[in-house]
Amino acid sequence: MILVTNPQPVPCEMEIINALFEKGLETLHIRKPDFDEGMVVDYISKIDNRFHRQVMIHSHYGLLDSFGLKGIHFTEKTKPLLPDFADKNCVKSMAVHELAGLEGVRAVDYILFSPVFPSVSKEGYSKEWDFDELKTKLSAKRNYNIVALGGITPDKLKSVWEMGFDDFAVLGSVWEPLKAGCTESEIINILQDFRNGW
Repeated sequence: MILVTNPQPVPCEMEIINALFEKGLETLHIRKPDFDEGMVVDYISKIDNRFHRQVMIHSHYGLLDSFGLKGIHFTEKTKPLLPDFADKNCVKSMAVHELAGLEGVRAVDYILFSPVFPSVSKEGYSKEWDFDELKTKLSAKRNYNIVALGGITPDKLKSVWEMGFDDFAVLGSVWEPLKAGCTESEIINILQDFRNGW
């Protein structure tokens, strides 16, 4: 399971992130498009050092080595930079939003494919997929993993696995309840609900 940060700051965010890492969260994607480098440095500094090797960054790639992070995520805007990092020994991921985008992918370890289901955090953000076609695409031989993102809730995990995704990523399923006032223990229970569906 991958957790993608909420784009805007959320109350108790760092406490929740550290608590989720303690409870077995595998990977965190720091997606803070409005953060300058200093703000990202401050953000990473609040994550326990033990978990830095589980952090992917979406911007300010120079911080990869400074903090010994897991790797780099290439957004639509930064995909052209991928060849510049071909020799970089780190995990690489990128975003894909269309089936055609799965063709000819090279030099990444996994793809965040979205939105699979209607988004939890962005009202009206969805796509009409032919799930049989998607399943066929996912069954094709490839040298990278495909991670489902968008509208992922514990009750959707059976469909995620049946379609052939290699993993899943969540955003709104964690951050929207926190914004609504859920406590740390309640957020950890949400993580547990996902783990029960693995």
